[in-house]
Amino acid sequence: MNFKSFRIFILIAVCTIVILAFGIAYATIYTQWIFTPLALTIILIATSLYIIKHTEKTNLKLTQFLLSIKQGGFNSTFLENNGNHPDVNLNSALNDIIKEFQKLNIEKERQYQYLKTLNENISVGLVSYEEDGSVKMINPAAKALLQKPLLRNISELTTIDSKLHKTVTNLKAEEKKVIKTFIGQESQQLSVQLKEFIVDQKKVRLLLIQNLVFELDQKEVEAWQKLISVLTHEIMNSVTPIASLTSSVNQLLQQNNKQELSKDDRADIYYSLDTIEKRSKGLIKFINVYKDFSKTPELTFSKFDLISTTHHLLQLITPDLEKKQVQYNLQNTARAVKIWADQQMIEQVMINLLKNALEAIKEVEKPCLKIIIEAAANKTKVSISNNGPWIPPSKLEKIFIPFYSTKKGGSGIGLSLARQIMKLHNGNIQVYSAEGVGSTFTLTFIN
Repeated sequence: MNFKSFRIFILIAVCTIVILAFGIAYATIYTQWIFTPLALTIILIATSLYIIKHTEKTNLKLTQFLLSIKQGGFNSTFLENNGNHPDVNLNSALNDIIKEFQKLNIEKERQYQYLKTLNENISVGLVSYEEDGSVKMINPAAKALLQKPLLRNISELTTIDSKLHKTVTNLKAEEKKVIKTFIGQESQQLSVQLKEFIVDQKKVRLLLIQNLVFELDQKEVEAWQKLISVLTHEIMNSVTPIASLTSSVNQLLQQNNKQELSKDDRADIYYSLDTIEKRSKGLIKFINVYKDFSKTPELTFSKFDLISTTHHLLQLITPDLEKKQVQYNLQNTARAVKIWADQQMIEQVMINLLKNALEAIKEVEKPCLKIIIEAAANKTKVSISNNGPWIPPSKLEKIFIPFYSTKKGGSGIGLSLARQIMKLHNGNIQVYSAEGVGSTFTLTFIN
């Protein structure tokens, strides 16, 4: 029922009752009629009862509709095929609202099932609990990781490891810690992180638990595989020609065992021995470099200005920049950016990146070099970009592996050593490369 038809219905009903009331009063006072006032009274009572019934029916529908919303069933329907009955519009409006609630309910159920499936299949352990420690949810990954099928209160972690319970209870929101613990007589290295949020005006804590042992072992195996692959490649490059030349020299000596060697044979032997000597020395040098690389360098920390250091390094390579007509640009977000680090080591890393950038743009028509120094509250970044050829993803994931090089004749030590030095500074080095854009190496220092 729309407002217009409802208004007309009420107006007609009120007018009818008023007219009937005046009719009864007039017939009773000014006439001697008996049946007319009686008939009018009956009609008045019937009209009043009809209005009361209609109002009660409407209230009943609204009550049923509101209960349907409260209970979340949304199964009620209201008849709409009564032609021009005054309830048709109201029934239609209520049915439309119920359909919209049904759609919302279906969408809500769909999202719930999605989150439930995600929660059950995610590899990270999740435990949600309230401020009093009562656990509201624990997913299968957390049960398997903690080897505890039932966890009613977070305090029950003490039965696994008191150190683990103490770490979890002392965690602050958004804080992340790594802890070594024993679960089921097995050593585990867990990463635990705490999130806090409000649900129904109550603070809920979400604990994220992840086993790092498997991931670390997997990464270690991959690193060893890549390193062995590179070492094998380098060693085979030297050993194969040595073995081949040794075999050739031995064959020549056996063929000329009882007669004097010819001039050509002697020349071949001298050439082979010279090559063997060079490759042997190259292999020894490679092994010495690897031995030196495996040593952890000693750091001498001091506070220095990164911007003035960069200016100094640019002056060192100015002849190369001018010779190759390289356009370079240094951008910084502050006049002075001071960091606590080993200045000589950081200079070594940066000069290596600058020379790599110059090498990358040596055949570019309009070579460009850009250096950006960004200082934030908790970290400092140095980005060195060039517009040279991009590095494909297949090579990008290997460039920090020791002795792997994309340059012909490169040692493959520079970037590996740079990463090692940055890790010793609790920082990191990252690379981004895109076709048609070039490459960017970024050094990040944690303040």
